[in-house]
Amino acid sequence: MACVFCARAQGGVSPAVPAQRPCYTLAECLDRALDKNADVLIARKHLEEAAGAIIVARAGFIPSLTSYANYEYLQSDYANLAGTSTNNRPYIWNVNVRLTETIYAGGAVRGRMAIARLESESRTLDYEAAVDQAILDVRTAFYEILRNQAEVDVHEQAAGFLTQQAENERAKLEVGNGQKLNVLRAEVDLALEQSALVDARNRLRNSYLRLGELLGVPCSVDEDHAPFDVDGELRHDAMSLSLDACLATALARRPDLMERDREIEIQQKQLIVDRSAILPQVDLYTGYDAVSEPDRTLNREYYDGYVAGVAVNWNIFDGLATKGRMNATRARIEEAEISYDAIRASIEADVLRAYHDLQKAEETIQTQSANVDLAKQSLELATENFNVGLIGQLELLQSQLDLTRAQTAELSARFEYNAALARLQRAMGSDFQITDERAPGRDQP
Repeated sequence: MACVFCARAQGGVSPAVPAQRPCYTLAECLDRALDKNADVLIARKHLEEAAGAIIVARAGFIPSLTSYANYEYLQSDYANLAGTSTNNRPYIWNVNVRLTETIYAGGAVRGRMAIARLESESRTLDYEAAVDQAILDVRTAFYEILRNQAEVDVHEQAAGFLTQQAENERAKLEVGNGQKLNVLRAEVDLALEQSALVDARNRLRNSYLRLGELLGVPCSVDEDHAPFDVDGELRHDAMSLSLDACLATALARRPDLMERDREIEIQQKQLIVDRSAILPQVDLYTGYDAVSEPDRTLNREYYDGYVAGVAVNWNIFDGLATKGRMNATRARIEEAEISYDAIRASIEADVLRAYHDLQKAEETIQTQSANVDLAKQSLELATENFNVGLIGQLELLQSQLDLTRAQTAELSARFEYNAALARLQRAMGSDFQITDERAPGRDQP
Protein backbone atom coordinates (compact mmCIF):
# COMPACT_ATOMS: atom_id res chain seq x y z
CA MET A 1 0.00 0.00 0.00
CA ALA A 2 1.43 3.36 -0.99
CA CYS A 3 -0.85 6.27 -0.14
CA VAL A 4 -0.56 10.03 -0.20
CA PHE A 5 -1.42 12.31 2.66
CA CYS A 6 -5.13 11.91 1.99
CA ALA A 7 -6.23 15.49 2.54
CA ARG A 8 -9.01 15.42 -0.01
CA ALA A 9 -11.39 18.32 -0.17
CA GLN A 10 -15.15 18.03 0.06
CA GLY A 11 -16.63 16.57 -3.10
CA GLY A 12 -13.68 14.23 -3.76
CA VAL A 13 -11.31 16.82 -5.29
CA SER A 14 -7.71 16.33 -4.21
CA PRO A 15 -5.33 19.25 -3.71
CA ALA A 16 -2.31 19.63 -5.93
CA VAL A 17 0.39 17.19 -4.84
CA PRO A 18 3.98 17.20 -6.10
CA ALA A 19 4.60 14.47 -8.62
CA GLN A 20 7.94 13.40 -7.13
CA ARG A 21 8.19 12.61 -3.44
CA PRO A 22 10.34 10.04 -1.68
CA CYS A 23 8.62 6.82 -0.70
CA TYR A 24 10.11 5.04 2.31
CA THR A 25 9.84 1.42 3.33
CA LEU A 26 10.09 0.52 7.00
CA ALA A 27 13.78 -0.39 6.64
CA GLU A 28 14.51 2.94 4.96
CA CYS A 29 12.65 4.80 7.70
CA LEU A 30 14.74 3.05 10.34
CA ASP A 31 18.00 3.79 8.55
CA ARG A 32 17.12 7.46 8.22
CA ALA A 33 15.88 7.77 11.79
CA LEU A 34 19.06 6.26 13.26
CA ASP A 35 21.06 8.90 11.38
CA LYS A 36 18.82 11.78 12.48
CA ASN A 37 17.41 10.81 15.89
CA ALA A 38 18.66 13.24 18.55
CA ASP A 39 18.75 10.66 21.36
CA VAL A 40 20.82 8.29 19.23
CA LEU A 41 23.21 11.07 18.21
CA ILE A 42 23.63 12.16 21.84
CA ALA A 43 24.31 8.55 22.85
CA ARG A 44 27.04 8.38 20.19
CA LYS A 45 28.69 11.46 21.66
CA HIS A 46 28.57 9.81 25.08
CA LEU A 47 30.52 6.91 23.57
CA GLU A 48 33.20 9.34 22.40
CA GLU A 49 33.23 10.94 25.85
CA ALA A 50 33.72 7.54 27.49
CA ALA A 51 36.59 6.73 25.10
CA GLY A 52 38.29 9.96 26.19
CA ALA A 53 37.82 9.02 29.86
CA ILE A 54 39.64 5.72 29.25
CA ILE A 55 42.63 7.62 27.83
CA VAL A 56 42.64 9.84 30.94
CA ALA A 57 42.53 6.85 33.29
CA ARG A 58 45.23 5.00 31.36
CA ALA A 59 47.57 7.93 31.92
CA GLY A 60 47.88 6.85 35.56
CA PHE A 61 49.94 3.81 34.46
CA ILE A 62 52.31 5.87 32.29
CA PRO A 63 55.25 7.87 33.74
CA SER A 64 54.72 11.62 33.73
CA LEU A 65 57.39 14.03 32.50
CA THR A 66 57.34 17.55 33.94
CA SER A 67 59.67 20.51 33.91
CA TYR A 68 60.00 23.65 35.97
CA ALA A 69 61.97 26.83 35.41
CA ASN A 70 62.28 29.99 37.50
CA TYR A 71 64.11 33.30 37.03
CA GLU A 72 64.19 36.16 39.54
CA TYR A 73 65.75 39.59 39.15
CA LEU A 74 66.73 41.15 42.49
CA GLN A 75 67.12 44.78 43.51
CA SER A 76 70.84 45.52 44.01
CA ASP A 77 70.53 46.37 47.71
CA TYR A 78 68.50 43.22 48.33
CA ALA A 79 70.85 41.02 46.26
CA ASN A 80 73.91 42.29 48.14
CA LEU A 81 72.22 42.27 51.55
CA ALA A 82 72.44 46.04 52.05
CA GLY A 83 76.15 46.14 51.28
CA THR A 84 77.32 43.34 53.58
CA SER A 85 77.89 41.03 50.63
CA THR A 86 78.86 42.94 47.50
CA ASN A 87 79.62 40.04 45.15
CA ASN A 88 76.12 38.59 44.63
CA ARG A 89 74.59 38.58 41.19
CA PRO A 90 71.29 40.45 40.77
CA TYR A 91 69.44 37.38 39.50
CA ILE A 92 68.66 33.80 40.53
CA TRP A 93 67.42 31.02 38.25
CA ASN A 94 66.88 27.27 38.28
CA VAL A 95 65.61 24.60 35.87
CA ASN A 96 64.57 21.04 36.61
CA VAL A 97 63.05 18.11 34.72
CA ARG A 98 61.36 15.18 36.45
CA LEU A 99 60.23 11.77 35.22
CA THR A 100 57.83 10.33 37.81
CA GLU A 101 56.21 6.92 38.04
CA THR A 102 53.57 6.03 40.64
CA ILE A 103 54.26 2.56 42.03
CA TYR A 104 51.58 2.51 44.74
CA ALA A 105 48.45 4.62 45.16
CA GLY A 106 46.23 2.47 47.34
CA GLY A 107 44.41 1.01 44.29
CA ALA A 108 43.33 4.42 42.97
CA VAL A 109 44.99 4.07 39.55
CA ARG A 110 43.57 0.62 38.84
CA GLY A 111 40.23 1.66 40.27
CA ARG A 112 39.96 4.68 37.97
CA MET A 113 40.86 2.54 34.98
CA ALA A 114 38.21 -0.03 35.91
CA ILE A 115 35.64 2.76 36.34
CA ALA A 116 36.50 4.21 32.92
CA ARG A 117 36.06 0.84 31.23
CA LEU A 118 32.78 0.20 33.03
CA GLU A 119 31.58 3.68 32.07
CA SER A 120 32.43 2.90 28.44
CA GLU A 121 30.41 -0.32 28.63
CA SER A 122 27.56 1.59 30.27
CA ARG A 123 27.57 4.22 27.51
CA THR A 124 27.51 1.44 24.92
CA LEU A 125 24.44 0.00 26.62
CA ASP A 126 22.89 3.49 26.67
CA TYR A 127 23.45 3.69 22.94
CA GLU A 128 21.80 0.30 22.40
CA ALA A 129 18.82 1.39 24.50
CA ALA A 130 18.50 4.62 22.50
CA VAL A 131 18.59 2.65 19.24
CA ASP A 132 15.96 0.21 20.54
CA GLN A 133 13.67 3.07 21.58
CA ALA A 134 14.13 4.86 18.25
CA ILE A 135 13.29 1.65 16.39
CA LEU A 136 10.14 1.19 18.48
CA ASP A 137 9.02 4.78 17.91
CA VAL A 138 9.58 4.58 14.15
CA ARG A 139 7.85 1.22 13.78
CA THR A 140 4.84 2.42 15.76
CA ALA A 141 4.58 5.65 13.76
CA PHE A 142 4.99 3.73 10.49
CA TYR A 143 2.22 1.29 11.43
CA GLU A 144 -0.04 4.16 12.49
CA ILE A 145 0.26 5.67 9.02
CA LEU A 146 -0.64 2.36 7.39
CA ARG A 147 -3.65 1.94 9.68
CA ASN A 148 -4.84 5.52 9.20
CA GLN A 149 -4.42 5.26 5.43
CA ALA A 150 -6.57 2.13 5.41
CA GLU A 151 -9.17 3.72 7.69
CA VAL A 152 -9.41 6.73 5.37
CA ASP A 153 -10.05 4.35 2.46
CA VAL A 154 -12.74 2.51 4.46
CA HIS A 155 -14.54 5.73 5.39
CA GLU A 156 -14.25 7.06 1.84
CA GLN A 157 -15.89 3.92 0.49
CA ALA A 158 -18.63 4.18 3.11
CA ALA A 159 -19.14 7.88 2.37
CA GLY A 160 -19.36 7.12 -1.35
CA PHE A 161 -21.99 4.46 -0.72
CA LEU A 162 -24.02 6.74 1.54
CA THR A 163 -23.74 9.62 -0.93
CA GLN A 164 -25.17 7.43 -3.67
CA GLN A 165 -27.90 6.22 -1.34
CA ALA A 166 -28.88 9.78 -0.40
CA GLU A 167 -29.03 10.76 -4.07
CA ASN A 168 -31.24 7.76 -4.83
CA GLU A 169 -33.63 8.63 -2.01
CA ARG A 170 -33.87 12.24 -3.14
CA ALA A 171 -34.56 11.09 -6.69
CA LYS A 172 -37.34 8.80 -5.45
CA LEU A 173 -38.84 11.64 -3.45
CA GLU A 174 -38.86 13.93 -6.48
CA VAL A 175 -40.82 11.42 -8.57
CA GLY A 176 -43.20 10.66 -5.71
CA ASN A 177 -41.95 7.12 -4.92
CA GLY A 178 -39.91 7.99 -1.84
CA GLN A 179 -40.35 9.23 1.68
CA LYS A 180 -38.99 12.36 3.31
CA LEU A 181 -37.95 10.28 6.33
CA ASN A 182 -35.70 8.07 4.19
CA VAL A 183 -34.04 11.14 2.66
CA LEU A 184 -33.39 12.65 6.08
CA ARG A 185 -32.06 9.36 7.48
CA ALA A 186 -29.69 8.95 4.49
CA GLU A 187 -28.43 12.53 4.85
CA VAL A 188 -27.87 12.14 8.59
CA ASP A 189 -25.91 8.91 8.07
CA LEU A 190 -23.87 10.57 5.32
CA ALA A 191 -23.07 13.54 7.54
CA LEU A 192 -21.93 11.23 10.34
CA GLU A 193 -19.74 9.25 7.95
CA GLN A 194 -18.22 12.43 6.52
CA SER A 195 -17.38 13.54 10.05
CA ALA A 196 -15.69 10.20 10.67
CA LEU A 197 -13.79 10.64 7.41
CA VAL A 198 -12.56 14.09 8.50
CA ASP A 199 -11.35 12.59 11.80
CA ALA A 200 -9.55 9.78 9.96
CA ARG A 201 -7.83 12.24 7.63
CA ASN A 202 -6.74 14.37 10.57
CA ARG A 203 -5.27 11.32 12.34
CA LEU A 204 -3.41 10.51 9.14
CA ARG A 205 -1.99 14.04 9.00
CA ASN A 206 -0.80 13.77 12.59
CA SER A 207 0.75 10.35 12.03
CA TYR A 208 2.72 11.72 9.09
CA LEU A 209 3.87 14.62 11.25
CA ARG A 210 5.01 12.18 13.94
CA LEU A 211 6.98 10.00 11.55
CA GLY A 212 8.40 13.07 9.82
CA GLU A 213 9.62 14.32 13.18
CA LEU A 214 11.37 11.01 13.87
CA LEU A 215 12.93 10.97 10.39
CA GLY A 216 14.02 14.58 10.49
CA VAL A 217 11.74 15.44 7.56
CA PRO A 218 9.98 18.76 8.22
CA CYS A 219 6.40 19.13 7.05
CA SER A 220 5.49 22.48 5.51
CA VAL A 221 2.77 24.36 7.36
CA ASP A 222 1.37 25.84 4.15
CA GLU A 223 0.93 22.56 2.29
CA ASP A 224 -1.85 20.05 2.88
CA HIS A 225 0.16 16.96 2.10
CA ALA A 226 3.16 15.10 3.47
CA PRO A 227 6.63 15.54 1.92
CA PHE A 228 7.00 11.76 1.64
CA ASP A 229 5.02 8.55 1.23
CA VAL A 230 5.38 5.17 2.92
CA ASP A 231 5.30 1.72 1.41
CA GLY A 232 4.24 -1.25 3.50
CA GLU A 233 1.42 -3.47 4.69
CA LEU A 234 -0.16 -4.25 8.03
CA ARG A 235 0.61 -7.91 7.70
CA HIS A 236 -0.34 -10.56 10.20
CA ASP A 237 1.87 -13.62 10.31
CA ALA A 238 1.11 -15.69 13.38
CA MET A 239 4.15 -16.31 15.58
CA SER A 240 4.73 -18.98 18.18
CA LEU A 241 6.30 -17.32 21.21
CA SER A 242 6.82 -18.68 24.71
CA LEU A 243 6.26 -16.27 27.56
CA ASP A 244 8.99 -17.91 29.65
CA ALA A 245 11.44 -17.63 26.75
CA CYS A 246 10.52 -13.98 26.21
CA LEU A 247 11.09 -13.18 29.89
CA ALA A 248 14.41 -15.02 29.96
CA THR A 249 15.59 -13.22 26.83
CA ALA A 250 14.57 -9.84 28.22
CA LEU A 251 16.40 -10.36 31.51
CA ALA A 252 19.51 -11.52 29.67
CA ARG A 253 19.62 -8.90 26.92
CA ARG A 254 17.91 -5.68 28.02
CA PRO A 255 20.62 -2.99 27.86
CA ASP A 256 19.10 -0.81 30.59
CA LEU A 257 19.18 -3.74 33.04
CA MET A 258 22.81 -4.49 32.19
CA GLU A 259 23.57 -0.80 32.57
CA ARG A 260 22.26 -0.85 36.15
CA ASP A 261 24.53 -3.82 36.82
CA ARG A 262 27.49 -1.81 35.49
CA GLU A 263 26.49 1.09 37.74
CA ILE A 264 26.77 -1.18 40.79
CA GLU A 265 30.25 -2.25 39.71
CA ILE A 266 31.27 1.37 39.07
CA GLN A 267 30.30 2.44 42.57
CA GLN A 268 32.11 -0.55 44.08
CA LYS A 269 35.28 0.51 42.26
CA GLN A 270 34.69 4.10 43.34
CA LEU A 271 34.73 2.91 46.95
CA ILE A 272 38.29 1.67 46.39
CA VAL A 273 39.29 5.01 44.87
CA ASP A 274 37.76 6.88 47.81
CA ARG A 275 39.60 4.71 50.36
CA SER A 276 42.92 5.32 48.58
CA ALA A 277 42.89 8.94 49.83
CA ILE A 278 43.91 7.78 53.34
CA LEU A 279 46.60 5.40 52.08
CA PRO A 280 50.16 6.37 51.21
CA GLN A 281 51.18 7.15 47.64
CA VAL A 282 54.68 6.11 46.58
CA ASP A 283 56.38 7.60 43.51
CA LEU A 284 59.74 6.92 41.90
CA TYR A 285 61.37 9.84 40.16
CA THR A 286 64.49 10.75 38.27
CA GLY A 287 65.50 14.00 36.63
CA TYR A 288 67.97 16.72 35.89
CA ASP A 289 68.51 20.02 37.77
CA ALA A 290 70.40 23.20 36.92
CA VAL A 291 70.65 26.09 39.44
CA SER A 292 72.48 29.41 39.28
CA GLU A 293 75.38 30.41 41.54
CA PRO A 294 74.61 33.82 43.13
CA ASP A 295 78.23 34.59 44.08
CA ARG A 296 79.99 36.09 41.06
CA THR A 297 83.47 35.55 42.57
CA LEU A 298 83.17 31.79 42.06
CA ASN A 299 84.30 30.23 38.81
CA ARG A 300 80.99 28.55 37.93
CA GLU A 301 77.88 30.47 37.11
CA TYR A 302 75.61 27.44 37.74
CA TYR A 303 75.57 23.86 38.99
CA ASP A 304 73.76 20.94 37.35
CA GLY A 305 73.33 17.20 37.72
CA TYR A 306 71.04 14.20 37.69
CA VAL A 307 68.81 13.27 40.59
CA ALA A 308 66.76 10.20 41.52
CA GLY A 309 64.71 9.21 44.50
CA VAL A 310 61.56 7.95 46.13
CA ALA A 311 58.71 10.20 47.26
CA VAL A 312 56.06 9.12 49.77
CA ASN A 313 52.94 11.16 50.38
CA TRP A 314 50.58 10.13 53.16
CA ASN A 315 47.57 12.19 54.16
CA ILE A 316 47.23 10.81 57.67
CA PHE A 317 44.20 12.88 58.71
CA ASP A 318 41.89 14.83 56.39
CA GLY A 319 39.15 15.87 58.77
CA LEU A 320 37.08 12.73 57.99
CA ALA A 321 36.54 13.88 54.40
CA THR A 322 37.45 10.42 53.06
CA LYS A 323 35.02 8.77 55.47
CA GLY A 324 32.26 11.07 54.21
CA ARG A 325 33.03 10.25 50.57
CA MET A 326 33.02 6.51 51.32
CA ASN A 327 29.68 6.76 53.10
CA ALA A 328 28.22 8.60 50.09
CA THR A 329 29.56 5.95 47.71
CA ARG A 330 28.09 3.12 49.84
CA ALA A 331 24.72 4.90 49.63
CA ARG A 332 25.06 5.08 45.83
CA ILE A 333 25.79 1.33 45.75
CA GLU A 334 22.59 0.61 47.65
CA GLU A 335 20.71 3.05 45.40
CA ALA A 336 22.03 1.25 42.30
CA GLU A 337 20.95 -2.11 43.72
CA ILE A 338 17.44 -0.79 44.38
CA SER A 339 17.32 0.66 40.87
CA TYR A 340 18.42 -2.70 39.44
CA ASP A 341 15.54 -4.49 41.16
CA ALA A 342 13.07 -1.82 40.03
CA ILE A 343 14.23 -2.01 36.40
CA ARG A 344 14.04 -5.80 36.49
CA ALA A 345 10.43 -5.67 37.71
CA SER A 346 9.59 -3.03 35.08
CA ILE A 347 11.07 -5.17 32.31
CA GLU A 348 9.05 -8.19 33.38
CA ALA A 349 5.89 -6.06 33.39
CA ASP A 350 6.74 -4.68 29.92
CA VAL A 351 7.16 -8.19 28.52
CA LEU A 352 3.92 -9.41 30.10
CA ARG A 353 1.90 -6.44 28.80
CA ALA A 354 3.31 -6.69 25.28
CA TYR A 355 2.85 -10.47 25.21
CA HIS A 356 -0.77 -10.26 26.35
CA ASP A 357 -1.47 -7.42 23.91
CA LEU A 358 -0.02 -9.55 21.13
CA GLN A 359 -2.26 -12.47 22.03
CA LYS A 360 -5.33 -10.26 22.27
CA ALA A 361 -4.63 -8.62 18.91
CA GLU A 362 -4.11 -11.99 17.23
CA GLU A 363 -7.43 -13.30 18.56
CA THR A 364 -9.18 -10.09 17.49
CA ILE A 365 -7.73 -10.33 13.98
CA GLN A 366 -9.01 -13.87 13.57
CA THR A 367 -12.47 -12.85 14.79
CA GLN A 368 -12.74 -9.63 12.80
CA SER A 369 -11.35 -11.10 9.57
CA ALA A 370 -14.22 -13.57 9.52
CA ASN A 371 -16.59 -10.81 10.60
CA VAL A 372 -15.56 -8.58 7.66
CA ASP A 373 -16.37 -11.39 5.22
CA LEU A 374 -19.75 -11.86 6.83
CA ALA A 375 -20.44 -8.10 6.79
CA LYS A 376 -19.59 -7.90 3.08
CA GLN A 377 -21.94 -10.77 2.30
CA SER A 378 -24.61 -9.16 4.47
CA LEU A 379 -24.29 -5.83 2.65
CA GLU A 380 -24.47 -7.49 -0.76
CA LEU A 381 -27.57 -9.40 0.25
CA ALA A 382 -29.14 -6.31 1.86
CA THR A 383 -28.50 -4.27 -1.30
CA GLU A 384 -30.19 -6.91 -3.46
CA ASN A 385 -33.18 -7.14 -1.10
CA PHE A 386 -33.47 -3.36 -0.91
CA ASN A 387 -33.48 -3.04 -4.68
CA VAL A 388 -36.42 -5.44 -4.94
CA GLY A 389 -38.23 -3.85 -2.01
CA LEU A 390 -37.87 -6.71 0.50
CA ILE A 391 -36.20 -4.56 3.19
CA GLY A 392 -36.23 -0.90 4.07
CA GLN A 393 -33.56 1.73 4.01
CA LEU A 394 -32.79 1.36 7.70
CA GLU A 395 -31.70 -2.27 7.27
CA LEU A 396 -29.51 -1.35 4.28
CA LEU A 397 -27.79 1.48 6.11
CA GLN A 398 -27.26 -0.72 9.13
CA SER A 399 -25.51 -3.31 6.94
CA GLN A 400 -23.16 -0.63 5.63
CA LEU A 401 -22.47 0.58 9.16
CA ASP A 402 -21.74 -2.99 10.26
CA LEU A 403 -19.21 -3.41 7.44
CA THR A 404 -17.48 -0.13 8.27
CA ARG A 405 -17.23 -1.09 11.93
CA ALA A 406 -15.91 -4.56 11.11
CA GLN A 407 -13.27 -3.22 8.72
CA THR A 408 -12.20 -0.56 11.22
CA ALA A 409 -11.97 -3.13 14.01
CA GLU A 410 -9.84 -5.44 11.85
CA LEU A 411 -7.50 -2.60 10.90
CA SER A 412 -7.13 -1.60 14.54
CA ALA A 413 -6.39 -5.22 15.47
CA ARG A 414 -3.74 -5.49 12.75
CA PHE A 415 -2.13 -2.28 13.98
CA GLU A 416 -2.23 -3.46 17.59
CA TYR A 417 -0.64 -6.76 16.58
CA ASN A 418 2.28 -5.12 14.80
CA ALA A 419 2.66 -2.46 17.50
CA ALA A 420 2.53 -5.09 20.27
CA LEU A 421 5.14 -7.16 18.42
CA ALA A 422 7.37 -4.07 18.23
CA ARG A 423 6.86 -3.41 21.95
CA LEU A 424 7.63 -7.04 22.78
CA GLN A 425 10.86 -6.93 20.79
CA ARG A 426 11.79 -3.69 22.53
CA ALA A 427 10.96 -5.21 25.92
CA MET A 428 13.12 -8.25 25.10
CA GLY A 429 16.03 -6.09 23.96
CA SER A 430 16.36 -8.31 20.91
CA ASP A 431 18.11 -7.52 17.66
CA PHE A 432 15.80 -6.04 15.05
CA GLN A 433 15.71 -7.54 11.58
CA ILE A 434 13.28 -7.11 8.69
CA THR A 435 12.93 -10.18 6.53
CA ASP A 436 10.68 -8.45 4.00
CA GLU A 437 10.70 -4.69 3.59
CA ARG A 438 7.11 -4.73 2.36
CA ALA A 439 5.95 -6.96 5.19
CA PRO A 440 6.70 -5.31 8.54
CA GLY A 441 4.47 -7.88 10.25
CA ARG A 442 7.09 -10.57 9.59
CA ASP A 443 9.79 -9.12 11.84
CA GLN A 444 11.31 -11.81 13.98
CA PRO A 445 12.09 -11.19 17.64
